[in-house]
Amino acid sequence: MKAKLIKNKILIVIVFAMTCVFLLANRSHIQHEQSFSLAQELPDGWKSLFNGETLDGWEKVPYWGGGTPYVENAKLILPMATIGLMTGIRWVGDSLPTINYVIQYEARRVQGDDIFAALTFPYDDTFASIIFGGWGGIINGLSSVDGYDASENETTQLYSLLNNDWHQVQLRVTTDSIKAFVGYETIVDIATAGKHIHLRDETLDTGLTFWSYSSTGEIRNIRIKEIL
Repeated sequence: MKAKLIKNKILIVIVFAMTCVFLLANRSHIQHEQSFSLAQELPDGWKSLFNGETLDGWEKVPYWGGGTPYVENAKLILPMATIGLMTGIRWVGDSLPTINYVIQYEARRVQGDDIFAALTFPYDDTFASIIFGGWGGIINGLSSVDGYDASENETTQLYSLLNNDWHQVQLRVTTDSIKAFVGYETIVDIATAGKHIHLRDETLDTGLTFWSYSSTGEIRNIRIKEIL
């Protein structure tokens, strides 16, 4: 009888724990969906770079073949390349600031295990890239600094971003620093005085460019704000 009571108590604890996990997950999902819907209404000063319906203002980057970006369910899709390794899309719309600005977007990887929503961006008269989930899914950082890419410079962060989870990204570019965040995690926080900021490979496209590497990425809610 005593053993049976202990067993019943264990079952009750397990059921209670599973219920709590379900409720928390469901609450998180609802909160995220609410956050997504509210994000459609841009606060003053923000400019949307993606209307969720077309690729107006964007053009495909021909990375040695690559995939062809497209729009589906209000998401900008960067499909895994079938020829070559990279898929990219470049902003060709209205002119954008090259210094003192903030960019925000949401991104997730739905296929593959590598870079899924990297952003090449202008830094005054040069360019650099913020990297998420590179080198097999664990490298995050800035490419490049003083000749070293995101896998081997002071911004390198080692952790994985789960597939199918939406990640809120923010990039802040000022005259004296570059900062990037994924959710509450700081990916990049570098003072740029005396640093050589540049692309990892000069053959990479310049301009404001989203790209994926051996992965399929989805992006939504892209917006930019100039810092006065």
